[in-house]
Amino acid sequence: MKDLRFTIKDRITSNKYLRNLKNNYQDYMGLTQYKINNWRNRNQNQSVKELVPELSEEERKQSLKDKLNGIGEHPLKVAFVVTEAGSNVSAGDYFTASELGDSLKKFGWEIIFLSKDGPGNWYYVPDDVDVLISMLESYDPRKIRCQNKSLIKIAWARNWFERWCFNSHLSDYHLIFASSETACDYIEKKTGIKSFLLPIATNPEKFNNDIPPNEEYLCDYCFTGSYWDDPRDIMEMLNPDTLPYTFKLFGENWADFPKFRDYYQGFVDYSRMPEIYASTRMVIDDAGRGARNFGSINSRVYDALACGTLVVTNGAVGARETFQGKLPVWTSSQELNNLIEFYLENEEARQEKILELQEFVLQNHTYPHRADYLKKTLKNLIV
Repeated sequence: MKDLRFTIKDRITSNKYLRNLKNNYQDYMGLTQYKINNWRNRNQNQSVKELVPELSEEERKQSLKDKLNGIGEHPLKVAFVVTEAGSNVSAGDYFTASELGDSLKKFGWEIIFLSKDGPGNWYYVPDDVDVLISMLESYDPRKIRCQNKSLIKIAWARNWFERWCFNSHLSDYHLIFASSETACDYIEKKTGIKSFLLPIATNPEKFNNDIPPNEEYLCDYCFTGSYWDDPRDIMEMLNPDTLPYTFKLFGENWADFPKFRDYYQGFVDYSRMPEIYASTRMVIDDAGRGARNFGSINSRVYDALACGTLVVTNGAVGARETFQGKLPVWTSSQELNNLIEFYLENEEARQEKILELQEFVLQNHTYPHRADYLKKTLKNLIV
């Protein structure tokens, strides 16, 4: 009898088909709702529109300037496009957007999220949104439905840079940010579009030396990250059975890997990450292939260092570009084992390296730094 069970490949193909079907349906429903709202606004507010003339381009530009300078009648409103939003989510793009959003709120700005997996259509952008920042290469700005003719559309590429460049809609953004120098150069070379450097960062109010250890998470070294059907270097190069140190692995989808089964702690909410970093002596950074070759640094690096925990990484390009060669790098199983053994056996060397890297992060790579740069760039855009 023919085996009717789905293979993993079959399930992946089926899931992609279902996601595309869902997205097409959401696009249609969102566009339909947009048309209904347009009709309602035209008919119900016609008399008001006759009394209030539409703003000219210069007037719209001045309104944006006033909001950026904090003197507008209404605060600047920023919408982040993310995979998912809210509590108990696992998508890294949301955490990055949320942290930057919290720093932008200190300017008095309003922050909202448009999520792919949310209840509404993420292309239906509220008319009072001034700036839209897409965290995802799959988002098509040409499908945006919004009455605000001054909407500033921004792309923030943090990984999968080939995919960003492959999309013909990249030129429909007003600004392109990329998280590494190599990625900026790559985007300009492939598309002819200049991009601006905006690395990921850390929130020092959340990740710092004052976080107490949690006994549940205590270990000598750990890895925090999920498996999304894309190979990671630790799958081949990390062998905790051969090392005399305690190891814990936090994230999603690792239960089916025998070599990590005894160390797997399951998924832990992002809000508990400061406790994890405060409870370990070393963090292994395994940058995914979508970011590693382009020098993009993962948030776990900045966050762990801000907590005063040493990080060793497989991201050689990012360690050289962003950390000026200060961050320890591994590219093989032997190199990884050597780094783990050296820093766990030499406390003075470990503490010395931690102080060097933590100071470097806090002086250069926090979300308040990124918020200031974003605000400055927006002001330059509308001069």
